[in-house]
Amino acid sequence: MKKRIIHFVVLLLIVAPSFAQFRTGVKGGGNISNINMNMGGVELEIYKPRMGIHAGFMAEYMFGAHFGLHSELMYFYSGAAIDSEKYMQGLEVPDGASLEGYVDMHTFQLPLYLKTKFAVSPNAKLYVMGGGFATFAPTANQHVRTSYEQESMKVKWSLFEPKIRILDTEESNVYMQQRWNVGLAAEIGAEIMDKITVGVGFRHVLNNMAAFGYMVGGGSLKPTTQMWTASVSVGYFF
Repeated sequence: MKKRIIHFVVLLLIVAPSFAQFRTGVKGGGNISNINMNMGGVELEIYKPRMGIHAGFMAEYMFGAHFGLHSELMYFYSGAAIDSEKYMQGLEVPDGASLEGYVDMHTFQLPLYLKTKFAVSPNAKLYVMGGGFATFAPTANQHVRTSYEQESMKVKWSLFEPKIRILDTEESNVYMQQRWNVGLAAEIGAEIMDKITVGVGFRHVLNNMAAFGYMVGGGSLKPTTQMWTASVSVGYFF
């Protein structure tokens, strides 16, 4: 009995590596993202979805024919558009004044997925993968353009600076965010000829991205800021 067990373990050690496959590739596509802000249980809804792009590298390690790990190092250009009507609610705005703007974020994202594949034909497989991701944003800015009586002014400020400076005016940056964030990610797609991949993914930041708090009644009130991104990607394994 012991000999059979030993033979079985040895067989696993010999056979398992023969199934393992590591490979790398490139991946890119388009995305749509949005930022959600909540203050004291009230959804501010000052943003709406905005289109972006992404590109980078991917790596896959399959333990066998169906299960493995998948990771990526991706650059994302994403953000959100400003909903001008809701953005200006509660403000004293003269008749005829208008506002438009957007948030652009440049981030590097590192997801790690558990991956499973199922063959649907000799040359095609379906894959499903889920896991978590970490993201770092070197730059992120909010752009606002205001117009009134045939005159306009454009302003831009960083989402990582505590102050907003416009001409000689300085205000607290209530939209301030932190650079590092983490979340959950999932993707489903198809693999063709063991080389080309086409997938639809979704990523959602779990932690509070906000880095600014209001002082209210001797305490602090901090907005809850989170972000989601949906993507369509095409990849190629070398």
